[in-house]
Amino acid sequence: MTLARTEPVALAEDLADCAAAACKAGAYVHRHFGGLIRADHKSRHSDVVTEFDLGAEEIIRTALIKAYPASTVVGEEFGGAGESEIAWIVDPIDGTSNFAGGLPLYCISIGVVVRGELVAGVIYDPERDELFRGTAGGVTVNGRPAESRAGEDDRDCVCLMNFPYEARPLGATAMARYLDALKGFRAIRRLGSAALALAYVSAGRADVACEISTKPWDHAAGMALVLAAGGGLVCRLHDGSPATPLWKAERYIAHGRGFEPAQSTLDGILTLSPNPETAS
Repeated sequence: MTLARTEPVALAEDLADCAAAACKAGAYVHRHFGGLIRADHKSRHSDVVTEFDLGAEEIIRTALIKAYPASTVVGEEFGGAGESEIAWIVDPIDGTSNFAGGLPLYCISIGVVVRGELVAGVIYDPERDELFRGTAGGVTVNGRPAESRAGEDDRDCVCLMNFPYEARPLGATAMARYLDALKGFRAIRRLGSAALALAYVSAGRADVACEISTKPWDHAAGMALVLAAGGGLVCRLHDGSPATPLWKAERYIAHGRGFEPAQSTLDGILTLSPNPETAS
């Protein structure tokens, strides 16, 4: 499983514009980080948006459409659809709850899709001034090459994942599988930003990341980074079928080179019913 390749010079230009847009949006949100920020609810209490999500997405959208008028921006806040050759999959602030609360774990995420295939990704962390870029040629962090790595099994690995956090209690099966993971891994951490977790897997800072409820803007760029770094993905829809293309997955395991996902306790989590609260 690898990233799709495209014409190298054109892709380099695409990533330069993509990176510039991410950094410009990052500078904008960084200026407001740590202040009094209002977060409004969207679909549920755990899904929030701020005026800075909207402002950052507008910055990115304007920059990319100016550079590529025929392209499409698919963003978390303003949506977007179309059949253009180039599509930019954008999360203007992944980790909005962290950002709004003053917790410095959030990022700007832009995945690059060409003719329906994921070809590259850019993730920018404004608080650490770290720019992750991934293409079929590899991953860099602030221009320095990076590479994924992982232990072979859970006990040797650090796992980054989110747990279900809705009001309904977990069913017995779901609870047992999450407890197996808690006991099995060397450590489990919850960052509150799926994109940042994927970036960290791509750079070898964590071994594996797992999500069971996610959207393309949450993970497209990060998946590109993981693949570019030599890692692997297990991508599923909620009904358990394989996700095609990968970036349209609804749940996934992303791992560094050497990890065996089929032997992991995460495999049981990935195959939970679409509503794990009801699994009994």
